Amino acid sequence: GLFILDEEHESSYKQEDTPRYHTRAVACARARLTGATVLLGSATPSIETYYEAAQARRLLRLPERVHGRPMPKVEIIDMREELGARHAGPFSRRLQHALRQAVERGEQAILLLNRRGFARTAQCKTCGEVERCARCSVPLVYHAGSRRLTCHYCNFQLEPEELCRRCKKGYLTFRGAGTERIESELHRLFPAAAIARMDRDTMAHRDSYRRLHDAVKSRAVNVLVGTQMVAKGHDFPQVTLVGVVSADTSLNLPDFRAGERTFDLLTQVAGRAGRGDQPGRVVVQTFCPAHYAIQAAQEH
Repeated sequence: GLFILDEEHESSYKQEDTPRYHTRAVACARARLTGATVLLGSATPSIETYYEAAQARRLLRLPERVHGRPMPKVEIIDMREELGARHAGPFSRRLQHALRQAVERGEQAILLLNRRGFARTAQCKTCGEVERCARCSVPLVYHAGSRRLTCHYCNFQLEPEELCRRCKKGYLTFRGAGTERIESELHRLFPAAAIARMDRDTMAHRDSYRRLHDAVKSRAVNVLVGTQMVAKGHDFPQVTLVGVVSADTSLNLPDFRAGERTFDLLTQVAGRAGRGDQPGRVVVQTFCPAHYAIQAAQEH
């Protein structure tokens, strides 16, 4: 009689292999056959679901948080100004200050960067050649933990050499930050803090997720950094600060839903802050502060 589909906007409901289908469409079709009701739940419903529900006057709203807790304040940091002030590093001065305050007060913080690895590219300083996958022709990502250059599409791996393979003269330089580099930078800035990382690399083992979740819940971890895994479904009452290292990562993907998915990700991760008695704060770093998706996420 009833189908409940939570987080209905999730792209993982779409089956990429044959037979291709969308779970939401299958649930609706099955409900029509049996006369059942479909309940789709999400803090960030997909545009088509929102439109259809509004047209059919079946849009139900939950406008308030549990116990009437306020939504966290969202601050947008224009990273162009940080570059103008010659501020180096992945963290703006305001985010760095907010992290220091949270750690000193014994509160918890979550940092989001939807990129795995230590560096996005390995490039020769002399000839400019970028190390690429032999099969996919995409730039290889450097993972400091395994000391490997890895393709995130086919898992092709290469051991980095000191000199460029092409010109045999230039040294390799690593550019662009991933979650590994953010974790390394946090250890440098806050050596006394307990820092953990949640991405596909650290969650490879069967019990990894449960162990890390329990550690954060018991406050054994001060700062949790990760990819979109940290953005959804978690209820950590002691998290008062959420930082988005780069909101532009998903904004500039070659995808017509890039704006929608950026809004989803920012709104979902912002919802991790201030779920306890203390108010939450969200700091979003971006080079596109006027983009409609980022502006909408700021207003929840």
